[in-house]
Order: sequence, then C-alpha cells, then structure tokens
Amino acid sequence: MTNFPYRRAFLASAVIAGAAGCESKVYQPVSAGPDTSAPIVRPTDDWTLVWNDEFSGEAIDKSKWSHEENCYGGGNNERQCYTDRAVNSFVKDGKLHIVARDYQFTGPSDPEGKSRRKATLPFTSARLRTLNKGDWKYGRFEVRAKLPFGQGTWPAIWMLPTDYVYGGWAASGEIDIVEAVNLKTPTDQLGAAPGTKEARIHGTLHYGREWPDNVSTAAEYHLPNHTNPADGFHTYTLEWEQNEMRWYVDDIHYATQRSDGWYSQYKEGGRWVTGKDDAPFNQRFHMILNLALGGSWSSNANEGGIDPSIFPQTMEVDFVRVYQCSKDPETGKGCATVQDSAQFVAGTPAPEIIIPGPDYATGPVFVLFGDKPDKHLRSKEYDPQFKVYTEIKPVAGRGNVLAIKKTGNIGNFYFESPDVNMGEWMQGGELVFDLLVEETSPDAKIMIKVDSGWPAASDIDVAVPPLGQWKEVRIDFAELINNGNRFAPGAKANVEALRNIFVIEPTGPMVLKVDNLRYEKK
Repeated sequence: MTNFPYRRAFLASAVIAGAAGCESKVYQPVSAGPDTSAPIVRPTDDWTLVWNDEFSGEAIDKSKWSHEENCYGGGNNERQCYTDRAVNSFVKDGKLHIVARDYQFTGPSDPEGKSRRKATLPFTSARLRTLNKGDWKYGRFEVRAKLPFGQGTWPAIWMLPTDYVYGGWAASGEIDIVEAVNLKTPTDQLGAAPGTKEARIHGTLHYGREWPDNVSTAAEYHLPNHTNPADGFHTYTLEWEQNEMRWYVDDIHYATQRSDGWYSQYKEGGRWVTGKDDAPFNQRFHMILNLALGGSWSSNANEGGIDPSIFPQTMEVDFVRVYQCSKDPETGKGCATVQDSAQFVAGTPAPEIIIPGPDYATGPVFVLFGDKPDKHLRSKEYDPQFKVYTEIKPVAGRGNVLAIKKTGNIGNFYFESPDVNMGEWMQGGELVFDLLVEETSPDAKIMIKVDSGWPAASDIDVAVPPLGQWKEVRIDFAELINNGNRFAPGAKANVEALRNIFVIEPTGPMVLKVDNLRYEKK
C-alpha cells in the first residue's frame, strides 16, 4: 500500500513482480480450506513488549501517531483525500476508527502534503503512521482489527522504511502485514464457486530496485470455516527476524519468506550493486494504518469501481503491539513462532547484474528470446489483478517458447533491458516474432509496445492470427516508435534510451505463445 515516491506496483506503467528468466511473478495462494481447524501456534514468553497502543484514551495519541494529510491518491490513482479530521479518524470505546466517507475534499496533491498545487477527490479517509515515533528493525508486530467491506475498499496494515538507505521505493523495501480489497463482494478468484464472497487477505513484500524495476511476492489466505475478515476482529501478525519474515492471523502461521527470495539493487558510484545480507529488510521501518478507496487494485478487481452505497466504511483497530526478541534483539532470532504447515513463499532471488558490452543490441540480428531470454533481459509482468501467467514451455519441433495466459482485461508481459540506444534499428529494423493464439475473448486485440519509462512509450496493434496457427509477425521499428503512445498523446518512446524493448499486451483474456523473438535488419 504505497505512496510514490515510495510507489506501489499497481500503476499503468508499473510492475507487480520481476525476475531473471521467465519466473516473472511469485504469488502463492495459501488456504486453510473450508470448514477446517487450522493449527494454532502461540508465541513464547521470550517476546518483550516494547511499544503499544491499546486506544484506551479519548483521543488519538499524537506522541505515537501522525496523520498524513494529502489528496495525492497514494500513487495508485486512489480516490480519497487523507485528512486529520475527527470524522475520518477518532478513538471511541477502546478502539481506533478510520472512517471512509462519501465526501468531496480538496487538499495538497503531493504525498507529504506540502505542495501549493491542490487536488479534489470524491472521498475522504485517514492514514496514520508512526514515523519517527515508532521505528523498528526486527520484532513481532500484532494488530487486532476489523476490516471494512464493499466494492472499492482497500484497508491496509503495513510498514515502510524510515530512512530509505537503499533508495526510493521499492529498493528500500515495503512490508505489508495485511491488505484486503472489496471484502464481501463477489470474488474474482479463479475457480471459485459462483456466489462466493471475497474473503482473501494478503501478506506481501515489495523489494528489488526503484520503481518501475520493483519486485513483489505475496501470499493470500482464507480464514478457516469460511470466515470473512469483515465480520469480526482478527489479530494480524508479522514476525520479522534477520533473513526471515512470517505471517499470521489469529496465531495461525500461514506463510514464510526468507532473504534468499528478496533483494535490493541500487547504484553506488554510478554502478549497480546488490545490497548485502538481508537488504533491504535490515533497516528501521515504521507502521502505517489506512483505508484507501479505489485505486489500481481495488477498482480493477471484483465488480470494479467504487460502490457509492457502502459509505461510511470503517476499519476498527483494537490494539497495536510491538515486541522485541529478548534472546537476541540485534537479529530478532531465537523467538520464532513456527508451524510446520505454513507455506513457504519462494520469492525472487537477486538477478545477476550484467553490464552490456559494446555489441549488445546491435545488428544484423538481436535475439531477445530463442530457447531462453538474452542474458541481459529481465522477464516482467504488469499484473495488478494477478491474472497474467507466464512460463517457458517446451513445444515439439520448436524447443522452448514463451507461453502467456491472461484471464482479465488488464496486464501485460514484457522484457526489460538495461537502458540501450536502439537508434541503429530506425533504418530498416524490424521487430520479428512467431505468434500462436490458442484461445481469445471475442473482442481482444494485441498491442505491441516499447518504452523508455512511462509515458515515453510507443505502441502498435498486430492482427490476431487464426486460432491454433503459428504466424510470423513483422513490425517496422521506426513505424512503431513514431506511432507514439495512444494513452498519452504527443508522447513516444525515446529510442536512444529504451528500457522495455518488447511488451505484448492482449486487451482481453487470451492464451498465446511467442517464439523466435528478435530485432532484425531488412
């Protein structure tokens, strides 16, 4: 749940996850299954309480919390202004109430609320943080909360770095203890029975490089016995120690991720380096509680948009408690609360940093993907709804091909390159690949794009071939560049500093394969 410049990956030109090769996203569903009693594991007495708020007073404790005040939209095109008004956040009956209201408001358009430029948004809500009032490295973080429901709601309990040691979002990391969108609306989960209500919670790490080269890995979880998180209070917990994170709900340990599946890469002295040890999750982080509305995730999931009939909606927080491991406060190790049935989320290891030589991306043929991607390229997806799936798949008579399945209307697959001057391809250069479409929705088209960072992008349509037939596609590179960005008139890719050198975007559900992807001189 991020705020640019700490930006989240749910943007038109952003990325959910990326990795070397074609393991471009790790998103692992984890479920207790219906009508089961999930195993419970209690924390030991070795955890020492070091910070807490029981919300037992009559007002929000300003020695512990600060309000963020802006109409920025969270970097995700969210539709709320965050205010410090009592109608949007208050303490009552021993609980913090964060209330989203259907009320137009005008305020600063920047995340820190300092800009003279104003924005007006249709809803109001609140976002509280402990920055410089509660900042921790390692520990156990418990938040007991009742989440809101309805189309367009996006509650989050999460953490951001206090010092941004490794650079802007997400090179310095983000820890999402729990998020949910659109609870109690018809779920869009693949394979769910008709009429099933949305009930998933999500625990996520964001890391890698600065946006848009960020990566994330996530686990989703269903509470036992068809319990919906919006129907009552549940305790959401993160245990964070050196080299490991663990997620819990009501003392059910449901997911684990380790440092060999996260990384930070940033420039030091002008050269890319990989952060040491368990970077970026080896620095101080602070906690954030907020309720967002709309945005690139919730507005594009389930029934879409924001339901105006649901307001007001409230996220209630009973307590926030932070513990330190007394056995080893420096590393947080020795106090782990572990259940063997918890799912391990493999994450994304740090890709090799390869410095292109003078012959990189030169003619007469520059192969992006034959049996595997060029070693300089990173396979990525823009996939805000978790509906884009890619893999390298063997096909008889062809060897390995790139297989892409898209089950929604939003998202794409692309190859990211180190910034490269492709000017030589403007004279007689073509982007060439073999394409096979296995399934498609009736009105879906195929866009091919290149870009040097949004909105400096260029796109062009290619015809959908007859189903089940391989077809060679040839695109004049100069025509593609000069076609410009249909979504940002006047903008086009900078051919001297291309970053994403092949993007394929079906405009609707489609199953397809790509092979022999290359730039070629006529």
